[in-house]
Amino acid sequence: GIFTPINSSEGTKEFKSLATKLLDRKNPGDYNQAIMEFGAVQCKPASPNCDICPLKLDCFAYKNQTVSELPIKIKKTKIKKRHFNYLVILDEDQKTLIEQRTENGIWKNMYQFPLLETEKSVSLSELKEIPELADHIDVSKASFQLYNTNEVIHKLSHQHLFTKFWIIDADAKKGEQIEFHEVKNYPMPTLISNFVNEFEMS
Repeated sequence: GIFTPINSSEGTKEFKSLATKLLDRKNPGDYNQAIMEFGAVQCKPASPNCDICPLKLDCFAYKNQTVSELPIKIKKTKIKKRHFNYLVILDEDQKTLIEQRTENGIWKNMYQFPLLETEKSVSLSELKEIPELADHIDVSKASFQLYNTNEVIHKLSHQHLFTKFWIIDADAKKGEQIEFHEVKNYPMPTLISNFVNEFEMS
C-alpha cells in the first residue's frame, strides 16, 4: 500500500529500505531469486494473476481494488530536440534586425533574431540551401561567420534547443534594422540575451 512513485528519489529510498528489512539474511540468494520469479510469473505488472495468488488475502492492492494503480510510476516526459539557427544580420552601419515571436509556444511575444529551425545541426553550405534564408538577405552578396563553434544547448522542461548564431554581413530584405545596442531594450529569451551580452563584449 505504498503510494510513493517507485521511480522517484523518495520511492527508491523507501522501497530499498523495505526490501532490506524483508531480506532473508540466512539465504538471500534463494530469496531474491524467488522474489524475481514471483514478479515475472505471478505478480506481473501488466496482468497479475490474482485469482490463484497465494498472497492475495494479505495483499493491500487486492483488498482495496488498487491492483491496476499500484505500484505508482511517474511517466517520463519525452524530451524534444530542436535545432535553432539565429540570423544575426548586420549591415555596414552595424545595424541589426529583430522580430517578435507571435505564434503560440515558447517565448510568445518576445523578440529574437530571425530564426531558421532545422531538423538537425547544419553546416554553412547547408544553411545557404535553406529557401527561407533568401527571404531575409541576398545570399550571394552576404558574408557568413558562425559565432559559436559548439552549439549552445538551452534546456527547457520538455525540449532541448541546440542553437547556432550566424553573424551575417548583409542588408536585410525586409523589416527595419536597429542599432545593435538597442536590442537590449526589447524583451528577449535568456538564450538570446546571453548571446547579445557576450557579442557586445567580444
